[in-house]
Amino acid sequence: MGNHKKHFRLLIHHIIDGVVIVGTDGLIRFTNPAAEQLFQRTSEQLLGAPFGFPVTENRTTEIEILSENGRSTPVEMRVVPIEWEEEPAYLASLRDVTERRKAEEERRRHEIERQYSQKLESLGVLAGGIAHDFNNLLMTIVARSGLALRSLPQDAPAREHLTFIEKAGLRGGELANQMLIFAGQTKLDFQVVQLSKLLKDMTPFLRATISKRLTFEYDLAPSLPPIRADQAQLRQIIINIVTNASEASGEHDGIITLRTSEWKPTTENFHSWYVIGDLPADRGVALTIHDTGCGMAPDMIPKIFDPFFSTKFPGRGLGLATLLGIAQAHTATIAVRSQPDVGTEFTLIFPATTPNFSTKKAPTFSIPEQHSSLQRKPVVLVVDDEEDVRMACSMIFQEMGLETLVASDGKVGVEVFQQHQKDIMAVLLDLTMPNMDGQQFFDRIQSLNPTVPVILSSGYSEEEAMKRFHNSGIATFIQKPYQVEVLIAKIQEIRQKLAAPL
Repeated sequence: MGNHKKHFRLLIHHIIDGVVIVGTDGLIRFTNPAAEQLFQRTSEQLLGAPFGFPVTENRTTEIEILSENGRSTPVEMRVVPIEWEEEPAYLASLRDVTERRKAEEERRRHEIERQYSQKLESLGVLAGGIAHDFNNLLMTIVARSGLALRSLPQDAPAREHLTFIEKAGLRGGELANQMLIFAGQTKLDFQVVQLSKLLKDMTPFLRATISKRLTFEYDLAPSLPPIRADQAQLRQIIINIVTNASEASGEHDGIITLRTSEWKPTTENFHSWYVIGDLPADRGVALTIHDTGCGMAPDMIPKIFDPFFSTKFPGRGLGLATLLGIAQAHTATIAVRSQPDVGTEFTLIFPATTPNFSTKKAPTFSIPEQHSSLQRKPVVLVVDDEEDVRMACSMIFQEMGLETLVASDGKVGVEVFQQHQKDIMAVLLDLTMPNMDGQQFFDRIQSLNPTVPVILSSGYSEEEAMKRFHNSGIATFIQKPYQVEVLIAKIQEIRQKLAAPL
């Protein structure tokens, strides 16, 4: 029997799993080196000590072994009854499953990433589909507001409300473009931007966005170098941060401070901040938004840029993940610091640029006088699948003294064009339509009359729309939603090129 025990001890001594023999009183009778390694204790320390874990025969359980240095090790334990020193006992086999857990966590992480990727892909498809219809609704709002403004006297009280509606509709178009960017269906439109001026212009909209218990304080540097940015996306960054600041204040009074300043490498090193991105090597322009809300612990800050993360309640959407993507596209650095019950401060640093070119502005034209009833009016063909858009454009052209023909898709548009092509001065063409889209329609009418001017209209940016429209014969482009004056200017440009009689 002693010889068997000697072989048993030799075998147990060399196996990689920990082995502990526990008496019926719960005290340890034997340990092998692997078990001593798991417990980080010597055999002298373990022998006679309480085992500390419930032993259940013929059942595999997972336990956590906590060593004296505080290290926790996940262990798979299996217990079988044996006889030890001629008394009943239990043999506990202990297997370190740290690597297995890591592998499982890695698999779970990859699965979560896969599911999240699929969710983003689905959201992208949804966003791209919604943006088209959304832009058409906004087109109607902006056009009808503009037409109402033109019919009112300058001192009419309603002008203020209509102007706000028109501006809100245009900003809604920027939101639709944001959805298209998220869907990967459009590119950013970089222009030279004066940051302080942009913030001033946003003031009415921001005040309408936040809680009435909050007040704005501005500290805007008057003469900053400009930056290159997509204005719509820059406004989206500001709205996202301000909205978060408002929610952080809850039902309490608070202050949101918006500050702009010139940044230099010696100005602020941000050692105590959570920083994403590289600080500019040269001068930059800093935008800081500070709130006096609930704040958060510093270790929580990295999580706020995770999609769908919120400290309040789940399912809030992309949140600050959108901000992160936009900032990276602008080569901007993000710095955040926060303290519970003190507040949160965001600083974004944009590379400065030189004002060697200005932002594009649509030329302004006056509306021509209407022709005599004895003269034939020029005709514009509107091809768009949205009835409200066709009606709004018809009203604009009527005000200009033009006749309008309409078509609900490219197929109908070709039929109308064939019947009236001698009278048609220009075509206002939507890019995306059922049955026959803008590209197919354009190809058909080019074979009938290659000289007719076509204004391409889309919710996509001009760059992205022209990528989708494989033809360089377009006279001009107009992005939905557009103001009445912008469409008038486009038509006037065409009339001047055609030397149309006024």
